Amino acid sequence: MTINWRETTVSEDETHHLWKEKPLYSKRFVSVLKFHSPGLAPVLDESGAYHINIRGESLCPQRYFRTFGFYEGKAAIESGDGGWFHISSDGSRLYPEHYRWCGNFQGDHCTVRDTSGRYFHLNNHGKPAYAARWRYAGDFRDGMAVVQNDEGMHSHIHPDGELIHQKWFSDLDVFHKGLARARDKEGWFHVNRNGTPVYERRFNQVEPFYNGQARVETSDGALRIINEQGKTLTQLRSSQQDPLHTVSRDIVGYWRTYTIYAAVQLKIFDALPGAIPQVAGKSSLSEDSAKRILRALWEMNLIHYDGETKVYSNLAGGELLKRNEAYSLAPASISFTETHVSSWELLAASLQTGKSAFLGCKDKDWFQNLYQNQDYMKEYQKAMDTYALHDYREIAGFIDGGKHRKVIDAGGGKGTVIKNLLTAYPRLCGILLERPEVVGQISVPQELADRFTVKSFDLFSPWPESGDAVILARVLHDWD
Repeated sequence: MTINWRETTVSEDETHHLWKEKPLYSKRFVSVLKFHSPGLAPVLDESGAYHINIRGESLCPQRYFRTFGFYEGKAAIESGDGGWFHISSDGSRLYPEHYRWCGNFQGDHCTVRDTSGRYFHLNNHGKPAYAARWRYAGDFRDGMAVVQNDEGMHSHIHPDGELIHQKWFSDLDVFHKGLARARDKEGWFHVNRNGTPVYERRFNQVEPFYNGQARVETSDGALRIINEQGKTLTQLRSSQQDPLHTVSRDIVGYWRTYTIYAAVQLKIFDALPGAIPQVAGKSSLSEDSAKRILRALWEMNLIHYDGETKVYSNLAGGELLKRNEAYSLAPASISFTETHVSSWELLAASLQTGKSAFLGCKDKDWFQNLYQNQDYMKEYQKAMDTYALHDYREIAGFIDGGKHRKVIDAGGGKGTVIKNLLTAYPRLCGILLERPEVVGQISVPQELADRFTVKSFDLFSPWPESGDAVILARVLHDWD
């Protein structure tokens, strides 16, 4: 009687295999997995993990901590000492190296993670397929795999490690029917093999295309079927958001603005972690008042509450609102709330008359008010520093400073952009032009002193310097 291993199944209690609903062998194991080509299955008993054939016989005498199924004639093994490797169908090791983790062979390649935590692919002979090392690497499918770089961005590579396209996404899937799921900061969508979006819209979730159609979820929770051009073919579920509640939330949005502003003023975020009595003491509040604002900040997902210890602590958003953090948004909360809100109250009149709302409530334009109020200007510059440090930290990778000899940063605040460029390009010289009121707050790093110059200027007057490139960052929109 010939038994085809493909016709076997795993018993309900996962202790043995069945063929035509009868035990395939007499032995019982702690656990078994299904058979894979060439007719071998991973099992675990009191002696350890190993592989058996359809007669329940051990492939080899070695025992391991965990064994996995054979794929393309190779199986991943986790040894007792924590190392991972692959064996061939005769039980011999495919290579001598130990890895921290191994995947399964797919398309003559396999993902592994080395002892330093870096991912790459092995070829069919167990050798590294290329020199690069990635933060993460997925399985190959149809000659393509997804990799993640150290910045957390994803792209596709060929088996030799070369990029298929020069597009990077915050998340990415392998290709299916010629299209891959991709995500950017706006949401999910589909891209073709060139990494180009096949439609403009973004969704909360998208499924792979199947015969030219895909199921997607919109930002309001509706489910739809779209075609490859992003056009809706049918709606499976209507919006899950109540428009009344959505609009109501926008109407009272200032509640959140002023709650954050109050917490920053009271230095609630700086007082954490702590229980209500400690926070109340540090913020000069009654315990009842401290409890109320902590509850509000918890509901806004800015802080965490541990029910066992009764301690509140900052989440990522709360950390950003501490006064002394490098990326603190506390100055933004103070400067924007104290100065801008009164202008927004006059928006309707401003739209009717075409006149500045800020001028209507302050009797001076925004920049006059800024430069005549030193305390406010300091808070404002701190806020701008936070945004610049965050938004421009990778700017040197997008601007080829090697093409230029002298760059002017016009209206560059405290010089975050130009300092980053000068640090990245040692032969580049930079000039920061700013208002006299700001120049006094600018520091010149010692290592850039011979290439970095700061001068006072007025954007609308003749400039005191010229260069072969000019940077206008967060400037032009002020006069749109």
